Amino acid sequence: MTMADDALPASSKAPRRPRWQRTAVAVGSLVVAGAGLLASTELHGIPTPHATPEAARAPIGAVIALADDAIPPSRARALPEPTTAASLPKDSPFAGAFKGSPENRLIGIYRLVGQQHPELALDAAASLTHDVPGFKLAQLVYADLLTARSGGTPGFGVAGADAAASAGVRAELADLREEAVQRLRALQERPPEGLVPAEFIVLPKAVHHAIAVDTTRSRLYLFENGPKGLRLVSDHYVSVGKQGVDKTVEGDQRTPLGVYFVSDRVGKGSLGEAFGAGAMQLNYPNLFDQLHGRTGSGIYLHGVPFSTYSRPPKDSDGCVTLANDELLMLMNTVPIHDTPVIITKQIHWVADDPARGRHAGILEAVDRWQAVRSGDDRAALDAFYLPGAAPDTPAAPSAPPPQPIVTWVHGKRQVVPPPAVPPRDPVAFDNLSVMTWSDDKQTMVVTFSERSTRSRREATLRQYWERDASTWKIVAEGTVR
Repeated sequence: MTMADDALPASSKAPRRPRWQRTAVAVGSLVVAGAGLLASTELHGIPTPHATPEAARAPIGAVIALADDAIPPSRARALPEPTTAASLPKDSPFAGAFKGSPENRLIGIYRLVGQQHPELALDAAASLTHDVPGFKLAQLVYADLLTARSGGTPGFGVAGADAAASAGVRAELADLREEAVQRLRALQERPPEGLVPAEFIVLPKAVHHAIAVDTTRSRLYLFENGPKGLRLVSDHYVSVGKQGVDKTVEGDQRTPLGVYFVSDRVGKGSLGEAFGAGAMQLNYPNLFDQLHGRTGSGIYLHGVPFSTYSRPPKDSDGCVTLANDELLMLMNTVPIHDTPVIITKQIHWVADDPARGRHAGILEAVDRWQAVRSGDDRAALDAFYLPGAAPDTPAAPSAPPPQPIVTWVHGKRQVVPPPAVPPRDPVAFDNLSVMTWSDDKQTMVVTFSERSTRSRREATLRQYWERDASTWKIVAEGTVR
């Protein structure tokens, strides 16, 4: 259908294909183009047709083919076969726009636009929307490309929408534009090679993965903990609470900030359609949250409804949500109990060795506590805790009470009384993990195994330390398992 077809009599118009809603495509094309969705890439250093001088830009064409329109045979013109992943050479620099994860394909489409390949971008967008029909942002990019192909002008397609519908459409498109900006920021603001979040100070070999969520960038980063330390494996677009972050009370629709651990996995259907393919529960509220009076529960990393591919950057009731395929990958990768999840407004990326050196004072405080814990000086141990925070009994189980020694000498029974002061069962520590977090005060989350050498009894403890001036104090402590 050409733009002049609206003037043709109804009998001469071709029937519509029930693939897309015409209004959604028309309004989506207009508002996205008018808001500069493609032009927004220019702000992040990606050149686009909007930033190219008119004389240097190849014309896209004057015909728009709306997705629900069939081109009448009498008016159809010969068009080249659409490009597909199979038709591209294996080493084609454009292959990323046609295969891979949906997000990578979308970014590939933006790159094609920036590199002045509008027809390839259009074919790639058509392929992506066909393969992942619930990816609303991809649908809008496709619509924007169709509008650009037609030379569409602002005002096209809006007059037919009533005021209430227009307000709803504008709100949804604003959300999708923000999603596009966040995804493009992830492309432009990649963490430098070899850097890790400063929040991860020490992770033991027993912890194979770690997760960090940067809520300002709507991004989740998955790390593998190997012999050479942390290595970034993948990163994913996420949504957080409708009201933002820093959860304090139940029902505030905010995502909590802090250091958490994956405590459980929940399969598809157990929590309802809104959770999509499944969920990983976090241990919110932890002891530190409870100490500060934070309420609520049921904070998860979870999927999205199967009717969509993603949600706007701020769209959950407090959980962290991501695409179902990416959530399943996480569920199949990270174990429960030991995997840390840091949720922060901004990740601080640092080189691994300098990060450890900068936090030497934190590690020294933990070493001193463990040294005192191995001895018998209860007063010295209590000095590490804020008033009221010290446990009633030592964290590790005490040695069993000594028994009298009974012997027989020349047929006579002799009893040797136990020593007046029983020897202490030596304590050993293992699997130390240390992570830091800054709230109103600098906080440290320490987890380790404590084992009695002779009795071989073992417990996993978690401590929350706060720094007051230059002194670290334990404010909460508990047994994990």
